[in-house]
Amino acid sequence: VRQGDIIARLDPSLFETQIEQNRANLIRAEADAERMEVSVEDAKKQVARAEDLAQQTLIPETELDAALLAVLTTEAQLRSAQAQITQAAASLNQAQVNLDHTIITAPIDGIVISRTVDVGQTVAASMQAPILFLLAADLTKMKVDANIDESDVGRIRPGQIVTFTVDAYPEEFRGSVSQIRLEPIVLNNVVTYTTVIDVHNADLKLKPGMTATVTLEIARRNNVVRVPNAALRFRPTADMFTSIRQP
Repeated sequence: VRQGDIIARLDPSLFETQIEQNRANLIRAEADAERMEVSVEDAKKQVARAEDLAQQTLIPETELDAALLAVLTTEAQLRSAQAQITQAAASLNQAQVNLDHTIITAPIDGIVISRTVDVGQTVAASMQAPILFLLAADLTKMKVDANIDESDVGRIRPGQIVTFTVDAYPEEFRGSVSQIRLEPIVLNNVVTYTTVIDVHNADLKLKPGMTATVTLEIARRNNVVRVPNAALRFRPTADMFTSIRQP
């Protein structure tokens, strides 16, 4: 698959219904805000009219105060209606995001190794998102996870050369240590540490999940003089004992 390819679709009917409902709520909130704007304009006109009448002492001061209070009240209601618009728009955006998530696309270019769902199956996600597909980004670059005993892990360093074999092929493969993980793995009171080994797999012989027998090279000496084991053995003759006057 390529990045962005559609690999699965969830049933969007429920999310489409939520979008329609939230869109209707947004339209209603906008209409309420427009109605409150009209009410504010009308209240301001009532205040202007009441002020003219109050200057002519044709109405009591209480009616002017009531008109001013009506303006403040309608303005507060207008701000509340505008907040309802913002809330309805946010709910609509959330519903749109949920609808967009019903289309599952490939996050990377890679090869589908496994598929864990079937058409028509119910996919439930609570605290952890379910795995639908397992993708391998590039099978030409593999990693070997080797369990190294705690007594040997102190001699392992990044960059060391590694040779390993798999049951499928008779030849040896080469790699290099890229990481020594610090989390211990305890199995039957035996402590091991995972060592990650980078391997080039240009011919795609290595497959995910294969069992590897690993040999790590912890030291190397070049141009070393080799001495045969026979040269390390010394057996004196009788003449030698006689010359040093020893039995």
